Amino acid sequence: MTNETGRKNRSVSEFAAQNPLALVAGSAALGVIAGALLPRSEKEREVLAPVGQRIAQRTSDTITAAKEAGRAEIEALIPNRESTKEKVTQLIGNVIDASKHKGQVREA
Repeated sequence: MTNETGRKNRSVSEFAAQNPLALVAGSAALGVIAGALLPRSEKEREVLAPVGQRIAQRTSDTITAAKEAGRAEIEALIPNRESTKEKVTQLIGNVIDASKHKGQVREA
């Protein structure tokens, strides 16, 4: 081993000792890249297809449930038209009644 090679080996060893998380992350990234580049086997497809379908179905169900919950929340915040119409009508009636009574008090 030459001096240059020995220095490089020590440098890599020191880096690995000082930064173990970086080493793990780099190794994981290399594994992901290698897995992406290798072609899938038929057995892999057989085993993983149902898992992917279950994940897709659960994701779809979760999105649907979130949409329904959101709609329910929005509908709860927006007042009912009929109820609002009745309240406005009642308010106007109360204002008219109050005006009439105010006029009667002045005359008496």
